[in-house]
Amino acid sequence: MDDFIAAYLAEGALPKSKGGGAPDAPPQERMVAASRNTAFYNAHSYHTKVPPEAIRPFIEHFTKPGDVVLDPFCGSGMTGVAVAMTGRRAILNDLSTAAAHLSFNHTRACDGVALADAFERVAQDVAEDFQRYYATRDETGKPATIRWTLWSTRHACPTCETEFLLWDTVDRKSGRLTRGTTCPECEYRADRGKFSVRGKEPAHIAFAREDGSRGERPATKQDRRDAARLAKEEDSAPFPDVALESDREMYQRCALHLQGVRAVRDMYTDRNRLALARLWQAVLADPDERMRAALAFAFTNTAWHGTKMRRFNARGGHRPLTGTLYVPQLSAEVNVLHVMKRKIGQLRSYYRAFTPTTENPPHIMCGSATALTGVSDNSVDYIFTDPPFGSNIFYADCNLIWEAWLGRVTDQAEEAVVNRSLAVSRGGKSLEDYGRLMAQSLNEMARVLKPGGWATVVFHNTDKAVWRALSEAATAAGFEFHEAASLDRKQQSHKGYKGRGGKENVAHFDVVMNLRKPTLANSASPAKRAGFDLVRMVAEVSAEPAFGNRGAQGVHAEIMRRLMSAGQTEFPDFQDVRKVLERAVA
Repeated sequence: MDDFIAAYLAEGALPKSKGGGAPDAPPQERMVAASRNTAFYNAHSYHTKVPPEAIRPFIEHFTKPGDVVLDPFCGSGMTGVAVAMTGRRAILNDLSTAAAHLSFNHTRACDGVALADAFERVAQDVAEDFQRYYATRDETGKPATIRWTLWSTRHACPTCETEFLLWDTVDRKSGRLTRGTTCPECEYRADRGKFSVRGKEPAHIAFAREDGSRGERPATKQDRRDAARLAKEEDSAPFPDVALESDREMYQRCALHLQGVRAVRDMYTDRNRLALARLWQAVLADPDERMRAALAFAFTNTAWHGTKMRRFNARGGHRPLTGTLYVPQLSAEVNVLHVMKRKIGQLRSYYRAFTPTTENPPHIMCGSATALTGVSDNSVDYIFTDPPFGSNIFYADCNLIWEAWLGRVTDQAEEAVVNRSLAVSRGGKSLEDYGRLMAQSLNEMARVLKPGGWATVVFHNTDKAVWRALSEAATAAGFEFHEAASLDRKQQSHKGYKGRGGKENVAHFDVVMNLRKPTLANSASPAKRAGFDLVRMVAEVSAEPAFGNRGAQGVHAEIMRRLMSAGQTEFPDFQDVRKVLERAVA
C-alpha cells in the first residue's frame, strides 16, 4: 500500500523567529481545567490529548504574535491548533505517521460543504458493495440494513459441557459483565475463565428498515451463515498486510493471541475487513488533494471504530477503549459507512470552528524528538509538549491500526517507553533506555530553544523512578525548574478509568512543568533538594478541597507539582500516596 502521508511532509520551509523577549515567570494559575466536549477535541479519536483550549493560555503568556512554537511530541496536533488560532507559527514533530496525519488535518482549513459532497461521491461509489455486506432482514422477514451486530464469545461449561453465548448471561438493561458466570443449563457458577471459549459469533442485530425506522432482534442462523459466507469472500480492494505479533508490548498486555490476532486484518470481522478496504479504495480515488486528505482523516477514525475493539454498551455509544488494543468478549461490529457519515458531520463542525489567524499552517515533521533535523540552534521562542509517560501508553502499538492504512509504520526503536511485558532481549526498553531517549530529546529542545526561552512539559506517571528519570534528563539538558501547575485533561484512557476507580495504580491528573533555558551558558540552576515527609504532605494536600475531593489521583498530582516546583530529586509512587490516604481514612 502506498505511503499516504508523504505529501504532508514536503510543505515549505521551517518558520523563522521574528525575535522578542520571554516573560520572567510562568502563569500564576495552578490548576488548568481541560474540556473534551468541543469540536476541537472530538474531531478524531486519539489515545491522549491536551485540548487546545488548555494550551492557548500558555502560548499567550509565553509568546507574542509571530513567535515560533515547537511541539516535539505533537501527537494529534492540538498544540498546532492553539498556535494557529493565536497568530503564532508552529513546528510540529512526532515519531508517528498517524500523528503527522492527524496534525496535518487538524491544522489545515477545509471547506466543510465540499467535504460533505466528496463523502457523497464516496458513498455512491461503494453503495452496491455495502448493500450486500450489511444486508439483513427485519423481524417480519423484510429487507433491512445492519446498523451494528453484537458478537459474543461462546463458552462451554466445565461440568455439563453445555455451550452457551456469554450474551445470554448478561443483564440486558445494564449490559454489565461480572467476573462470575453461571451456566444456564446446570447453574454451575465460577470465574468466567473457568468456562472455555469455543469461538465468537453474531448474537444480536440492530437494523434500519426500508422506511428508515429502526429495530433490534436476536441473531438467526441466517445471520451466522451470512457472516461465514463473508469470511470466504476475497477482498475486492487491497487490505493492508501489516503484522501485529508478540514483539509488541500491547500484544502481550492485551493477550491478543487468545483472539487469534497475528496481523492488523485480524482486528476486524470479515464483514468490516471487506467494507473498510472498499471504502479506503474509494477515498484514495478522490481527485482533489485536500478532500482526499480530509476524507482519509474521517476514514482513519472510522477504521478505529470498525475494529473488534468496539465495546458493546447497553446505554448506546459503543466505542473502543483508548490507549489499548483490548478486544472485549462482547463487541459491536458497526456499519462503517454510518460511522464515517457521522464523522463527516463532526468535521464540518470542526472546520467551521477552526479559524486560524496565521497565513502559513504549522510545519509538520515526522521523526524522532532526539534529532530535530533542520531546526536551527536558538531558533524557537517557546516549546509546549506532552511527551510519552514511560509505560502508560504505547503509541506505536495503538497507532498501528491507523498506520497500516496510511502506509508507513512507526519505528519502535526510537519510541520513548518503558516495557513491562516485552523483554529487552526481544526489543523491549528498560527505564534506562527511556531515560536516555528523553535526555536526548530534552537536549534537542534545549539546543533549539532561544536563551531565556520557556518549555512547558505536561507529564505524569505513577512510578517515582520515571519521574526521577525525567527530572534528571531536564537538569542535564540545562533547564531550570520553575513553578508548576496541574492539568485535569478530563479524557481518560483505559488505565485512567481503572486508576480513578482504584483498580490500578494509575494517576489521571497531569503536572504541567515550566522549564527555562538559562540566558547564559554558565548560569547556575536552582539547588536541588532531596527528602520530604510524605505523610505530612498527604495530610496537607488532602485537607484542601480542590485536591482532596479529587481522590488519590488529585492528591498525588498536587504533591508531584509541589515537589517539581521545589526542585526535589526524590518522588513518591502513586501507590504510596494511596496507602497513606487509606490509612488516614481507616
